[in-house]
Amino acid sequence: MSREEERMLSGELGEAVARAMELLVKIGEALGAERLVEITHAHISGVSYFNIGDFGLEFIEDMLNTRARFSVFTTANPHSVLASYGGRGLSTEVCEKQLRIVSALRKMGARSFTCAPYYVRKPSIGEHLAWAESSAVLYANSVLGAVTNRETGPTALLSGVCGRTYFGEAHRGLPAEVEFVIEVEKPEDPSEAGAYGLLVGELVGRSVPVVRGLSQYPEYFLKEFLAAFATHSPAHLAILEDVTPGFGGVETSRAERISLTKSDLLKMYSDIGSCSSPLYLIGCPHLSLEELDYVLPRVKDVKKGELWVTIGEGVPQHLAAERVRGLKVLPGSCAVTARLDLLGVDCVITDSAKALVYIPKLAGVRAYLVRREVLLEMVSSGE
Repeated sequence: MSREEERMLSGELGEAVARAMELLVKIGEALGAERLVEITHAHISGVSYFNIGDFGLEFIEDMLNTRARFSVFTTANPHSVLASYGGRGLSTEVCEKQLRIVSALRKMGARSFTCAPYYVRKPSIGEHLAWAESSAVLYANSVLGAVTNRETGPTALLSGVCGRTYFGEAHRGLPAEVEFVIEVEKPEDPSEAGAYGLLVGELVGRSVPVVRGLSQYPEYFLKEFLAAFATHSPAHLAILEDVTPGFGGVETSRAERISLTKSDLLKMYSDIGSCSSPLYLIGCPHLSLEELDYVLPRVKDVKKGELWVTIGEGVPQHLAAERVRGLKVLPGSCAVTARLDLLGVDCVITDSAKALVYIPKLAGVRAYLVRREVLLEMVSSGE
């Protein structure tokens, strides 16, 4: 432990820093980490009241009351969509508690609420992070070549306060060898990339795979693949051939080889059936500016139900959407972590494979996966 870290732990830099250091040291010791590592960017997950409840709210406000302030660049996951949508159908108490979570994190210094913090601040190769959103962790490690553990929301918050995290497996770099090499047939849509991610995550379990076939695609295809992969696999990394920095140094000669084709994806695209009050959802994970510029001009009026487009905070283009009937662009928000059943939503139609998995579990309604172009056509036609 460095002299500065000893000063942090002893309380010389304040109660909040000492508390954060003490907890991180204990967590690191329990996980077998030999030391702490300095970080440049923390990202906190679990900021929806529906996820963390009163206990999480009390933890965050307790840290704030000890004068905790983030010492490094810190972002946080999107809050429940209720905070920006008005809380339709929910108690005032629930909405107020969600807003208290957001307010406390802002007072501590959170810069933005988004599940895609790399659009707010793009880390460099080899940069040490403490990120807790699984899709962002996979993107940072697999695409950007930065390094972060799959942190929990509380550990990421503590890391933001003291600028340190435990030196876990991710911080050691790429593995020397992998157990699986997965080759995927050409995806033609980001939803197909996400569907492949679900399959690969199920196949490899905890293992870090090498994935072939995604190197020539826009970054949002990779984002969708990795976000879906992370829903089924606890791994911190998927090595994407010709994408992940340093991929060529990983040994694959003894790995099991598996090929996936589009026929393997058909089960993901089930018939929608009856859906009297549909919610169309694009933006899980949050859209990039490039995606937003593509989607918005293609939406004229929503014929049936509503279209929600979720994005990170600070994207000015969402203002142009106010003129389109039935379209709501929701910065800093997440539909997945809201109780959509309490808002009168019958089902969700989405182009996100990640949302396909999580919405029935967390939002309490049925979810159907469609390709992005199909979803935009459905919105306009009402069919």
